[in-house]
Amino acid sequence: MNIKKFVALTFVSTAFALAQETAPVAPAAEPTETSQPVAETPAAEPASAPQPVTETPAVAPVVQADSAKTVAPSSETKVEAPATAETTDAAPTEAGPFDVLHGNAYNTVGNEAAADNVNGLLARPDLFYGKKFFYIEPSGEMGVVSLGSFFAAMDISGDLGRATAGYAANGFGAALHVSLGQFNVDGDNGKKAGAKAGDDIGFDVSKVLGDYVLVLNADWLTFAEENDTDPKIGKSTEEDYRDLLVSASLSNAPSAQKHFWTVGASFLRHENEKKVGGQVQNGDVDSHISITPFFNYGTPALKTSRANLLLGLNTSVPVSFFDEQEQVNDVGDTVKTSLTELEVVLSPNVLAEVAVLKSLMLFGGASYDWHLFKYSSGKDITDDEYTAMESISDKVNASVGLRYQYEDLLALEFTFGDSFFTDTKAIFNGEGVFVRFGGFVYF
Repeated sequence: MNIKKFVALTFVSTAFALAQETAPVAPAAEPTETSQPVAETPAAEPASAPQPVTETPAVAPVVQADSAKTVAPSSETKVEAPATAETTDAAPTEAGPFDVLHGNAYNTVGNEAAADNVNGLLARPDLFYGKKFFYIEPSGEMGVVSLGSFFAAMDISGDLGRATAGYAANGFGAALHVSLGQFNVDGDNGKKAGAKAGDDIGFDVSKVLGDYVLVLNADWLTFAEENDTDPKIGKSTEEDYRDLLVSASLSNAPSAQKHFWTVGASFLRHENEKKVGGQVQNGDVDSHISITPFFNYGTPALKTSRANLLLGLNTSVPVSFFDEQEQVNDVGDTVKTSLTELEVVLSPNVLAEVAVLKSLMLFGGASYDWHLFKYSSGKDITDDEYTAMESISDKVNASVGLRYQYEDLLALEFTFGDSFFTDTKAIFNGEGVFVRFGGFVYF
Protein backbone atom coordinates (compact mmCIF):
# COMPACT_ATOMS: atom_id res chain seq x y z
CA MET A 1 0.00 0.00 0.00
CA ASN A 2 3.06 2.28 0.17
CA ILE A 3 2.73 2.71 -3.60
CA LYS A 4 -0.68 4.30 -3.06
CA LYS A 5 0.93 6.87 -0.75
CA PHE A 6 3.56 7.53 -3.38
CA VAL A 7 0.80 8.13 -5.98
CA ALA A 8 -0.87 10.62 -3.64
CA LEU A 9 2.37 12.52 -3.02
CA THR A 10 3.05 12.63 -6.76
CA PHE A 11 -0.41 14.09 -7.35
CA VAL A 12 0.06 16.84 -4.75
CA SER A 13 3.44 17.82 -6.23
CA THR A 14 2.03 17.89 -9.79
CA ALA A 15 -1.02 19.93 -8.77
CA PHE A 16 1.15 22.46 -6.92
CA ALA A 17 3.46 22.91 -9.91
CA LEU A 18 0.59 23.42 -12.36
CA ALA A 19 -1.22 25.77 -9.98
CA GLN A 20 1.79 28.13 -10.03
CA GLU A 21 1.25 28.58 -13.77
CA THR A 22 -2.38 29.56 -13.33
CA ALA A 23 -2.00 32.40 -10.84
CA PRO A 24 -4.57 35.13 -11.58
CA VAL A 25 -3.22 37.91 -13.78
CA ALA A 26 -4.10 41.42 -12.58
CA PRO A 27 -5.45 43.90 -15.16
CA ALA A 28 -2.58 45.79 -16.75
CA ALA A 29 -4.52 48.85 -17.92
CA GLU A 30 -5.45 51.66 -15.53
CA PRO A 31 -8.87 52.62 -17.00
CA THR A 32 -11.16 50.34 -15.02
CA GLU A 33 -14.19 50.76 -17.29
CA THR A 34 -12.49 49.27 -20.34
CA SER A 35 -9.84 46.93 -18.91
CA GLN A 36 -12.08 45.06 -16.52
CA PRO A 37 -14.48 43.51 -19.07
CA VAL A 38 -11.63 42.69 -21.42
CA ALA A 39 -9.77 40.82 -18.66
CA GLU A 40 -12.75 38.94 -17.39
CA THR A 41 -14.69 37.95 -20.51
CA PRO A 42 -12.16 35.59 -22.21
CA ALA A 43 -11.30 33.88 -18.93
CA ALA A 44 -14.87 33.15 -17.94
CA GLU A 45 -16.22 29.63 -17.94
CA PRO A 46 -19.88 28.89 -18.81
CA ALA A 47 -20.96 29.35 -15.20
CA SER A 48 -19.35 32.78 -14.86
CA ALA A 49 -20.70 34.02 -18.19
CA PRO A 50 -23.67 35.82 -16.54
CA GLN A 51 -21.26 38.33 -14.91
CA PRO A 52 -20.13 39.90 -18.21
CA VAL A 53 -23.71 39.75 -19.51
CA THR A 54 -25.05 41.71 -16.53
CA GLU A 55 -22.39 44.36 -17.00
CA THR A 56 -22.88 44.61 -20.78
CA PRO A 57 -26.21 46.49 -20.56
CA ALA A 58 -24.23 49.22 -18.80
CA VAL A 59 -22.96 50.14 -22.28
CA ALA A 60 -26.48 50.66 -23.62
CA PRO A 61 -27.61 53.05 -20.82
CA VAL A 62 -24.49 55.12 -21.49
CA VAL A 63 -25.93 55.82 -24.92
CA GLN A 64 -29.30 56.86 -23.58
CA ALA A 65 -28.74 58.36 -20.14
CA ASP A 66 -25.07 59.44 -20.17
CA SER A 67 -25.17 61.19 -23.50
CA ALA A 68 -23.20 64.05 -21.99
CA LYS A 69 -20.17 61.70 -21.75
CA THR A 70 -20.47 60.74 -25.42
CA VAL A 71 -18.87 63.15 -27.87
CA ALA A 72 -20.39 61.47 -30.95
CA PRO A 73 -23.77 62.75 -32.24
CA SER A 74 -26.82 61.13 -30.72
CA SER A 75 -28.00 59.90 -34.10
CA GLU A 76 -24.93 57.69 -34.48
CA THR A 77 -25.37 56.46 -30.98
CA LYS A 78 -28.95 55.40 -31.63
CA VAL A 79 -27.87 53.41 -34.66
CA GLU A 80 -25.19 51.45 -32.76
CA ALA A 81 -27.16 50.85 -29.56
CA PRO A 82 -29.90 48.61 -31.02
CA ALA A 83 -27.26 46.46 -32.78
CA THR A 84 -25.41 45.95 -29.50
CA ALA A 85 -28.61 45.12 -27.66
CA GLU A 86 -29.72 42.64 -30.29
CA THR A 87 -26.35 40.90 -30.28
CA THR A 88 -26.20 40.49 -26.51
CA ASP A 89 -29.79 39.39 -26.26
CA ALA A 90 -29.69 36.85 -29.10
CA ALA A 91 -26.86 34.67 -27.76
CA PRO A 92 -28.36 33.89 -24.32
CA THR A 93 -31.75 33.20 -25.86
CA GLU A 94 -30.33 30.61 -28.26
CA ALA A 95 -28.04 28.81 -25.81
CA GLY A 96 -30.08 29.35 -22.66
CA PRO A 97 -32.29 26.23 -22.59
CA PHE A 98 -29.42 23.79 -23.16
CA ASP A 99 -26.25 25.45 -21.89
CA VAL A 100 -26.74 24.33 -18.27
CA LEU A 101 -24.98 22.03 -15.83
CA HIS A 102 -26.83 18.72 -15.57
CA GLY A 103 -26.98 15.92 -13.06
CA ASN A 104 -25.75 12.42 -13.81
CA ALA A 105 -29.18 11.46 -15.14
CA TYR A 106 -28.26 13.39 -18.29
CA ASN A 107 -26.14 11.98 -21.12
CA THR A 108 -25.95 8.38 -19.96
CA VAL A 109 -24.86 7.47 -23.52
CA GLY A 110 -21.62 9.49 -23.33
CA ASN A 111 -22.21 11.88 -26.24
CA GLU A 112 -19.16 14.12 -26.69
CA ALA A 113 -21.16 17.19 -27.80
CA ALA A 114 -23.60 17.15 -24.87
CA ALA A 115 -23.57 19.64 -22.03
CA ASP A 116 -21.58 18.90 -18.87
CA ASN A 117 -22.92 16.77 -16.04
CA VAL A 118 -21.59 16.38 -12.49
CA ASN A 119 -19.49 13.30 -13.27
CA GLY A 120 -17.92 15.25 -16.13
CA LEU A 121 -16.90 18.01 -13.73
CA LEU A 122 -15.33 15.52 -11.33
CA ALA A 123 -13.30 14.03 -14.20
CA ARG A 124 -12.25 17.51 -15.41
CA PRO A 125 -12.05 19.64 -12.24
CA ASP A 126 -11.25 23.01 -13.87
CA LEU A 127 -14.94 23.17 -14.87
CA PHE A 128 -15.85 23.82 -11.21
CA TYR A 129 -14.35 27.31 -11.47
CA GLY A 130 -16.99 29.98 -10.90
CA LYS A 131 -19.80 27.50 -10.20
CA LYS A 132 -21.62 27.66 -6.87
CA PHE A 133 -24.12 24.89 -6.20
CA PHE A 134 -25.10 21.92 -4.08
CA TYR A 135 -25.96 18.65 -5.82
CA ILE A 136 -27.55 15.61 -4.18
CA GLU A 137 -28.20 12.24 -5.81
CA PRO A 138 -29.97 9.81 -3.45
CA SER A 139 -30.14 6.96 -5.97
CA GLY A 140 -26.39 7.17 -6.57
CA GLU A 141 -25.53 7.98 -2.95
CA MET A 142 -23.66 11.12 -3.97
CA GLY A 143 -23.38 14.67 -2.72
CA VAL A 144 -21.34 17.49 -4.30
CA VAL A 145 -20.80 21.08 -3.18
CA SER A 146 -18.95 23.76 -5.16
CA LEU A 147 -17.97 27.13 -3.71
CA GLY A 148 -16.69 28.63 -6.95
CA SER A 149 -13.09 27.55 -6.41
CA PHE A 150 -12.97 24.89 -3.69
CA PHE A 151 -15.25 21.88 -4.08
CA ALA A 152 -15.92 18.56 -2.36
CA ALA A 153 -17.89 15.39 -3.00
CA MET A 154 -19.03 12.28 -1.17
CA ASP A 155 -20.02 9.01 -2.84
CA ILE A 156 -19.67 5.24 -2.56
CA SER A 157 -16.80 3.00 -3.65
CA GLY A 158 -17.89 -0.61 -3.22
CA ASP A 159 -19.31 -0.63 0.32
CA LEU A 160 -17.02 2.16 1.49
CA GLY A 161 -17.57 5.89 1.61
CA ARG A 162 -15.33 7.91 -0.67
CA ALA A 163 -14.40 11.56 -0.17
CA THR A 164 -13.22 13.99 -2.85
CA ALA A 165 -11.66 17.42 -2.33
CA GLY A 166 -10.37 19.77 -4.99
CA TYR A 167 -9.55 23.25 -6.13
CA ALA A 168 -10.38 25.01 -9.40
CA ALA A 169 -8.82 28.18 -10.78
CA ASN A 170 -9.27 29.88 -14.13
CA GLY A 171 -8.09 27.21 -16.59
CA PHE A 172 -6.78 24.77 -13.99
CA GLY A 173 -8.29 22.22 -11.61
CA ALA A 174 -7.11 19.37 -9.38
CA ALA A 175 -8.89 16.88 -7.14
CA LEU A 176 -7.96 13.96 -4.90
CA HIS A 177 -10.38 11.17 -3.93
CA VAL A 178 -9.81 8.63 -1.17
CA SER A 179 -11.73 5.64 0.16
CA LEU A 180 -9.96 3.68 2.88
CA GLY A 181 -10.65 0.09 3.95
CA GLN A 182 -7.39 -1.46 5.14
CA PHE A 183 -6.68 -3.68 8.13
CA ASN A 184 -3.72 -5.32 9.86
CA VAL A 185 -3.84 -8.00 12.57
CA ASP A 186 -0.81 -9.33 14.47
CA GLY A 187 -1.48 -12.28 16.78
CA ASP A 188 0.19 -15.29 18.36
CA ASN A 189 -0.74 -17.51 15.39
CA GLY A 190 0.66 -15.16 12.76
CA LYS A 191 -0.14 -12.00 10.84
CA LYS A 192 -3.06 -11.02 8.68
CA ALA A 193 -3.44 -7.89 6.55
CA GLY A 194 -5.42 -6.73 3.57
CA ALA A 195 -7.88 -4.27 2.08
CA LYS A 196 -11.65 -4.23 1.79
CA ALA A 197 -13.46 -4.05 -1.53
CA GLY A 198 -13.76 -0.42 -2.55
CA ASP A 199 -10.43 0.70 -1.08
CA ASP A 200 -9.54 3.46 -3.52
CA ILE A 201 -7.20 6.39 -4.07
CA GLY A 202 -6.85 8.57 -7.15
CA PHE A 203 -6.56 12.05 -8.58
CA ASP A 204 -7.75 14.18 -11.50
CA VAL A 205 -5.92 17.17 -13.00
CA SER A 206 -7.00 19.38 -15.91
CA LYS A 207 -5.25 22.30 -17.57
CA VAL A 208 -6.63 24.56 -20.31
CA LEU A 209 -4.10 25.27 -23.06
CA GLY A 210 -5.57 27.94 -25.32
CA ASP A 211 -8.39 26.34 -27.32
CA TYR A 212 -7.75 22.88 -25.84
CA VAL A 213 -7.74 21.17 -22.46
CA LEU A 214 -5.37 18.47 -21.20
CA VAL A 215 -6.73 16.02 -18.62
CA LEU A 216 -4.87 13.45 -16.51
CA ASN A 217 -6.73 10.86 -14.40
CA ALA A 218 -5.33 8.11 -12.17
CA ASP A 219 -7.02 5.59 -9.88
CA TRP A 220 -6.01 2.57 -7.81
CA LEU A 221 -9.03 0.48 -6.79
CA THR A 222 -9.30 -2.74 -4.79
CA PHE A 223 -12.33 -4.39 -6.42
CA ALA A 224 -12.57 -7.42 -4.08
CA GLU A 225 -11.53 -8.02 -0.49
CA GLU A 226 -7.89 -8.98 -0.10
CA ASN A 227 -6.60 -11.19 2.72
CA ASP A 228 -2.86 -11.75 3.04
CA THR A 229 -1.87 -14.18 5.79
CA ASP A 230 1.49 -15.22 7.19
CA PRO A 231 0.82 -17.98 9.77
CA LYS A 232 3.40 -19.32 12.20
CA ILE A 233 2.61 -22.80 10.89
CA GLY A 234 1.55 -23.53 7.33
CA LYS A 235 1.72 -21.78 3.98
CA SER A 236 1.25 -18.08 3.50
CA THR A 237 -1.49 -16.72 1.25
CA GLU A 238 -1.46 -13.59 -0.89
CA GLU A 239 -4.49 -12.12 -2.66
CA ASP A 240 -4.29 -9.37 -5.27
CA TYR A 241 -7.60 -8.00 -6.57
CA ARG A 242 -6.87 -4.52 -7.83
CA ASP A 243 -6.96 -2.18 -10.82
CA LEU A 244 -4.46 0.58 -11.53
CA LEU A 245 -5.83 2.90 -14.22
CA VAL A 246 -4.08 5.94 -15.70
CA SER A 247 -5.42 7.97 -18.62
CA ALA A 248 -4.46 11.15 -20.46
CA SER A 249 -6.60 13.01 -22.99
CA LEU A 250 -6.71 16.17 -25.08
CA SER A 251 -10.02 17.84 -26.02
CA ASN A 252 -11.16 20.85 -28.02
CA ALA A 253 -14.06 21.43 -25.61
CA PRO A 254 -13.05 25.01 -24.61
CA SER A 255 -13.43 26.28 -28.20
CA ALA A 256 -15.65 23.74 -29.99
CA GLN A 257 -18.81 24.97 -31.72
CA LYS A 258 -19.80 22.36 -34.31
CA HIS A 259 -17.34 19.51 -33.92
CA PHE A 260 -16.47 18.18 -30.45
CA TRP A 261 -13.72 15.61 -29.94
CA THR A 262 -11.47 14.04 -27.32
CA VAL A 263 -8.40 11.94 -28.09
CA GLY A 264 -6.25 10.06 -25.59
CA ALA A 265 -5.02 6.78 -24.22
CA SER A 266 -5.37 4.78 -21.01
CA PHE A 267 -3.22 2.22 -19.23
CA LEU A 268 -4.74 -0.52 -17.06
CA ARG A 269 -3.03 -3.05 -14.84
CA HIS A 270 -5.61 -5.61 -13.71
CA GLU A 271 -4.58 -8.12 -11.02
CA ASN A 272 -6.85 -11.00 -10.09
CA GLU A 273 -5.08 -13.90 -8.43
CA LYS A 274 -4.66 -15.79 -5.18
CA LYS A 275 -1.36 -17.41 -4.30
CA VAL A 276 -0.82 -20.09 -1.66
CA GLY A 277 2.81 -20.77 -0.89
CA GLY A 278 3.76 -18.73 -3.94
CA GLN A 279 1.61 -20.81 -6.36
CA VAL A 280 -1.49 -19.41 -8.10
CA GLN A 281 -4.61 -21.25 -6.97
CA ASN A 282 -7.66 -19.62 -8.59
CA GLY A 283 -8.53 -20.93 -12.04
CA ASP A 284 -10.22 -17.74 -13.24
CA VAL A 285 -7.01 -15.73 -13.38
CA ASP A 286 -7.28 -12.90 -15.90
CA SER A 287 -4.46 -10.63 -14.76
CA HIS A 288 -3.34 -8.48 -17.65
CA ILE A 289 -2.07 -5.15 -18.93
CA SER A 290 -4.23 -3.15 -21.33
CA ILE A 291 -3.28 -0.13 -23.40
CA THR A 292 -6.28 1.59 -24.97
CA PRO A 293 -6.08 4.51 -27.43
CA PHE A 294 -9.48 6.20 -27.81
CA PHE A 295 -11.18 8.90 -29.85
CA ASN A 296 -14.65 10.31 -29.11
CA TYR A 297 -16.57 12.58 -31.48
CA GLY A 298 -19.90 14.38 -31.27
CA THR A 299 -21.77 17.02 -33.26
CA PRO A 300 -25.15 18.83 -33.18
CA ALA A 301 -26.78 17.27 -36.24
CA LEU A 302 -30.09 19.14 -35.94
CA LYS A 303 -30.73 22.23 -33.87
CA THR A 304 -33.50 24.75 -33.26
CA SER A 305 -34.13 27.23 -30.47
CA ARG A 306 -36.08 24.57 -28.55
CA ALA A 307 -34.60 21.22 -29.63
CA ASN A 308 -31.23 19.56 -30.13
CA LEU A 309 -30.25 16.29 -31.80
CA LEU A 310 -26.67 15.24 -31.05
CA LEU A 311 -24.91 12.40 -32.87
CA GLY A 312 -21.70 10.80 -31.63
CA LEU A 313 -19.25 7.96 -32.06
CA ASN A 314 -16.89 6.77 -29.33
CA THR A 315 -14.02 4.63 -30.57
CA SER A 316 -11.47 2.60 -28.61
CA VAL A 317 -8.75 0.10 -29.56
CA PRO A 318 -7.78 -1.92 -26.45
CA VAL A 319 -4.70 -4.13 -26.67
CA SER A 320 -4.39 -6.61 -23.78
CA PHE A 321 -1.45 -8.78 -22.73
CA PHE A 322 -2.44 -11.48 -20.22
CA ASP A 323 0.04 -12.85 -17.71
CA GLU A 324 1.54 -16.25 -18.40
CA GLN A 325 0.18 -18.87 -16.03
CA GLU A 326 1.56 -22.25 -15.11
CA GLN A 327 -1.28 -24.79 -15.01
CA VAL A 328 -1.40 -28.57 -14.71
CA ASN A 329 -3.44 -30.28 -17.43
CA ASP A 330 -5.31 -33.60 -17.27
CA VAL A 331 -2.21 -35.56 -18.20
CA GLY A 332 -0.27 -34.08 -15.30
CA ASP A 333 2.01 -31.89 -17.37
CA THR A 334 2.70 -28.31 -16.33
CA VAL A 335 1.85 -25.93 -19.18
CA LYS A 336 2.37 -22.20 -19.51
CA THR A 337 -0.78 -20.58 -20.90
CA SER A 338 -0.75 -17.16 -22.59
CA LEU A 339 -3.16 -14.82 -24.33
CA THR A 340 -2.99 -11.58 -26.34
CA GLU A 341 -6.09 -9.70 -27.50
CA LEU A 342 -6.72 -6.80 -29.88
CA GLU A 343 -10.13 -5.17 -30.25
CA VAL A 344 -11.75 -2.33 -32.18
CA VAL A 345 -14.83 -1.11 -30.31
CA LEU A 346 -17.28 1.40 -31.79
CA SER A 347 -20.02 2.98 -29.67
CA PRO A 348 -22.49 4.97 -31.82
CA ASN A 349 -24.79 7.15 -29.74
CA VAL A 350 -27.59 9.66 -30.18
CA LEU A 351 -28.96 12.19 -27.69
CA ALA A 352 -32.01 14.43 -28.09
CA GLU A 353 -33.20 17.22 -25.81
CA VAL A 354 -36.32 19.36 -26.01
CA ALA A 355 -37.23 22.50 -24.07
CA VAL A 356 -40.96 21.94 -23.63
CA LEU A 357 -41.51 24.90 -21.30
CA LYS A 358 -39.24 27.55 -19.84
CA SER A 359 -38.81 25.39 -16.74
CA LEU A 360 -39.16 21.90 -18.25
CA MET A 361 -36.79 19.94 -20.48
CA LEU A 362 -37.05 16.38 -21.79
CA PHE A 363 -34.03 14.36 -22.91
CA GLY A 364 -33.29 10.84 -24.05
CA GLY A 365 -30.54 8.85 -25.69
CA ALA A 366 -29.50 5.48 -27.05
CA SER A 367 -26.20 3.72 -27.69
CA TYR A 368 -24.65 0.31 -28.15
CA ASP A 369 -21.17 -1.21 -28.19
CA TRP A 370 -20.10 -2.84 -31.40
CA HIS A 371 -16.99 -5.00 -31.14
CA LEU A 372 -16.18 -4.50 -34.78
CA PHE A 373 -13.11 -6.69 -34.65
CA LYS A 374 -11.61 -8.89 -31.94
CA TYR A 375 -8.44 -10.90 -32.47
CA SER A 376 -7.08 -13.37 -29.91
CA SER A 377 -3.85 -15.34 -29.98
CA GLY A 378 -2.42 -17.62 -27.31
CA LYS A 379 -1.65 -21.04 -25.94
CA ASP A 380 -4.24 -23.07 -24.00
CA ILE A 381 -3.90 -25.65 -21.24
CA THR A 382 -3.50 -28.45 -23.79
CA ASP A 383 -0.31 -26.71 -25.01
CA ASP A 384 -1.95 -25.92 -28.37
CA GLU A 385 -1.38 -22.51 -29.97
CA TYR A 386 -4.48 -20.90 -31.46
CA THR A 387 -5.90 -17.73 -33.00
CA ALA A 388 -9.53 -16.54 -33.01
CA MET A 389 -11.43 -13.67 -34.63
CA GLU A 390 -14.97 -12.46 -34.00
CA SER A 391 -17.33 -9.51 -34.37
CA ILE A 392 -20.12 -8.89 -31.85
CA SER A 393 -22.86 -6.24 -31.57
CA ASP A 394 -23.93 -5.85 -27.96
CA LYS A 395 -27.39 -4.88 -26.77
CA VAL A 396 -28.76 -1.36 -27.12
CA ASN A 397 -28.88 0.91 -24.06
CA ALA A 398 -31.63 3.54 -23.99
CA SER A 399 -32.84 6.03 -21.40
CA VAL A 400 -35.33 8.89 -21.17
CA GLY A 401 -35.61 11.57 -18.52
CA LEU A 402 -36.58 15.11 -17.69
CA ARG A 403 -35.29 18.25 -16.00
CA TYR A 404 -37.39 20.74 -14.04
CA GLN A 405 -35.81 24.04 -13.02
CA TYR A 406 -37.37 26.72 -10.85
CA GLU A 407 -35.86 30.07 -11.79
CA ASP A 408 -32.19 30.24 -10.70
CA LEU A 409 -32.83 28.53 -7.39
CA LEU A 410 -33.17 24.77 -7.90
CA ALA A 411 -33.42 22.00 -10.49
CA LEU A 412 -34.45 18.33 -10.45
CA GLU A 413 -33.41 15.66 -12.98
CA PHE A 414 -34.07 11.97 -13.36
CA THR A 415 -34.10 9.15 -15.88
CA PHE A 416 -36.48 6.21 -15.74
CA GLY A 417 -35.33 2.63 -15.33
CA ASP A 418 -36.68 -0.06 -17.63
CA SER A 419 -38.67 -1.56 -14.74
CA PHE A 420 -40.85 1.53 -14.77
CA PHE A 421 -42.16 0.55 -18.18
CA THR A 422 -42.11 -3.26 -17.87
CA ASP A 423 -43.08 -3.93 -14.24
CA THR A 424 -45.83 -1.77 -12.75
CA LYS A 425 -45.30 -2.97 -9.18
CA ALA A 426 -41.77 -1.50 -9.33
CA ILE A 427 -43.38 1.93 -9.09
CA PHE A 428 -44.57 1.13 -5.60
CA ASN A 429 -41.76 -0.97 -4.14
CA GLY A 430 -39.04 1.53 -5.09
CA GLU A 431 -36.93 -0.94 -7.05
CA GLY A 432 -35.78 -0.01 -10.54
CA VAL A 433 -37.98 3.06 -10.89
CA PHE A 434 -35.11 5.47 -11.50
CA VAL A 435 -31.77 4.90 -13.13
CA ARG A 436 -30.61 8.27 -11.83
CA PHE A 437 -32.28 10.92 -9.71
CA GLY A 438 -30.65 14.12 -8.50
CA GLY A 439 -31.27 17.75 -7.66
CA PHE A 440 -29.44 21.09 -7.57
CA VAL A 441 -29.60 24.11 -5.30
CA TYR A 442 -27.94 27.11 -7.00
CA PHE A 443 -26.27 30.09 -5.34
